[in-house]
Amino acid sequence: MTGDDLKDEVLVVTGGSRGIGRATVLAAAARGARVAFCSRDEAGQAEVVEAAVALSASERVLAVRADVSREGDVERLFDAALSAFGEVDAVVSNAGFSREALLVSLTTREWDEVLATNLTGSFLVARRAVRAFVERGRGGRIVFMGSLQQNGAPRGAAAYATSKGGLGGLTRAIAWEYRTRGIRANQVVTGYVDTAMTSHLPETARRLFAERCPQRRLATPEEIASVLLFLASERSRGVNGETVYASGGMMEISL
Repeated sequence: MTGDDLKDEVLVVTGGSRGIGRATVLAAAARGARVAFCSRDEAGQAEVVEAAVALSASERVLAVRADVSREGDVERLFDAALSAFGEVDAVVSNAGFSREALLVSLTTREWDEVLATNLTGSFLVARRAVRAFVERGRGGRIVFMGSLQQNGAPRGAAAYATSKGGLGGLTRAIAWEYRTRGIRANQVVTGYVDTAMTSHLPETARRLFAERCPQRRLATPEEIASVLLFLASERSRGVNGETVYASGGMMEISL
């Protein structure tokens, strides 16, 4: 989607230094939005800002180093966005990672790390966003990043699948609790996407993933970003509490 549907809107994007998050930040800025994004990767943040300069959108992009699993960092992210841009219209909660291990080998620490970022981090971001939306009295939009693995995965993804599965309940809870406040929450579920999380896989595995997908290829970060930004815009005002599949026709992860 192109145009000025996001012009002068203020977005907060987590996990914005690479992959889908990076594509979302740059696409939003190119469409006239003002974007505060965070990650723990300072080098990646600098690359995003440099890319924004090439788009003549550097004044619309603010990089904040923050770990969404830490409440203080989330507060600092929103404080920076509000200080720079005055308000927040929408949030894309994209930050996440995985620890691959069979259930019996998965340590409690690894389990806690994944859930702290993917699920608790999304809760902290959403809670702060809702407070900002309520304070200004004009509503807002929250978009969570889901995964087909929330429906189960062949092996090694117990923590990741659980963390993503929890986002569906959080999405619907927000949609119901704040439906009369003009606040909407939705979740985007992806399949195999050509990002750093899949780039380390052997070419044979990537080819197999593509063959299992009806569109016969991995999705690009830009394709997913376009769906996220539709839900983050006012064009999607009829959509609330929904799980939107952007998985190329796949409905489950299989090998």
